[in-house]
Amino acid sequence: MILYKYRTLDDFKFVLDILVNQRLYATTYDEMNDPMEGVYTHDNGVPQESLKALEDNYKKIKFCSLSSNSDNPLMWAHYSKGARGIAIAVELKEKTDCREVNYKGPSHILQPHSLEVELSKRSFGFDIERAKRVLCYKNEFWEYEEEYRAFAGKGNFIDVKVKQIIFGEKADRTDKALLKKIIKNLDYDLEVIEKGSLYVY
Repeated sequence: MILYKYRTLDDFKFVLDILVNQRLYATTYDEMNDPMEGVYTHDNGVPQESLKALEDNYKKIKFCSLSSNSDNPLMWAHYSKGARGIAIAVELKEKTDCREVNYKGPSHILQPHSLEVELSKRSFGFDIERAKRVLCYKNEFWEYEEEYRAFAGKGNFIDVKVKQIIFGEKADRTDKALLKKIIKNLDYDLEVIEKGSLYVY
């Protein structure tokens, strides 16, 4: 599956890191632009220790936000500085835990069955899974993003195969020329797309 990372060209070194090292930077939920990230509701019967374990875990989990759509004007406007940046098409490794975002509002934690409580006590993985589910819920007004979230294992980076770079319609001519020179010297093939043009290096 091909997914897209929208970026501005202001922080050139971050773009170069993606292209040269073929990896994405993952961060925690509090670095996201949605103030409702990590918000959830729960039944009254959910034990406090379960809620504490949930919050402790989702504060540590690192992920990268991607989109399945490379041609969304709102995404270009919001995440690519008004189409002055780029969208980078990447293919995730098979082992990467990547999940589609659910736009039905905050996640709701049900009162657990006794088996779930026991699993939670015995298994760190059970708490991590529940935390990831919470982080994959957003309010419906974000639905235009068509977001997927790729979760990092250890560290802050997720390995990918970079397949394509798309320049926004208003991308600076000098930035484009410099980036194209860099792309020519990469040790893999990368498709470069501009409005009305197609270049393969």
